[in-house]
Amino acid sequence: MSNRGNADVLIVGAGPAALFAIFQLGIYGFRCHLVDRLDRAGGQCAVLYPDKPIYDVPGFPEISGGELTERLVRQAAPCEPRFTFGRSVVDLVATDGGPWRVNLDDGTLVDAGCVILATGLGMFDMPPGVSADAAELVPGPVAQWPLERSRGGIRIDPSTFQTAQRGLFAIGDACDYPGKVKLILSGFHEAALATQEIRRHLTGGKRSAVEYSTTSKRVRERLGRG
Repeated sequence: MSNRGNADVLIVGAGPAALFAIFQLGIYGFRCHLVDRLDRAGGQCAVLYPDKPIYDVPGFPEISGGELTERLVRQAAPCEPRFTFGRSVVDLVATDGGPWRVNLDDGTLVDAGCVILATGLGMFDMPPGVSADAAELVPGPVAQWPLERSRGGIRIDPSTFQTAQRGLFAIGDACDYPGKVKLILSGFHEAALATQEIRRHLTGGKRSAVEYSTTSKRVRERLGRG
């Protein structure tokens, strides 16, 4: 029998944009479940340049992919995300009047109120006995899904980062829109804007004010800083 789980938001991928989305959603009280084919968080940062310096992340004159990943994981930790590594999402279906039904390659089913595709440039293939450091980047199942595409990315509404399907979002290198720039900092921006639309979706269309970590007691308490 298949296992079942549930989450407010299921995120496909665990790269920098996905990790920041955990934090953005978490400060509003939403729990995330991340699924990634790799055996660790970080995506391209973890595989392609864990020790290579990155110079265009705001606030860091220089930071390696590995250190950036570690800091993002630590930032997200108070939001208590669930990670499923070594697995991939093979299919997802919007149920009538309910959540998204997400099917993993081991038969696990996860129900989620919203889904974020943060699949980067593809999926890292890891045959048995091959470490993440030697994994090969391949298109992955998402490349076959019937989604509108532009310049190799999933077309979204740049004001919400929602695809043509309600409740399904795309951020980071996985998405495309006019003026899109494939930078890590762009993924952070996209995660923040997607969060606001996801809030409205999960609360039945209710519009709520943005909460700031510098002034919101509720946010600080959720981060263990109250």
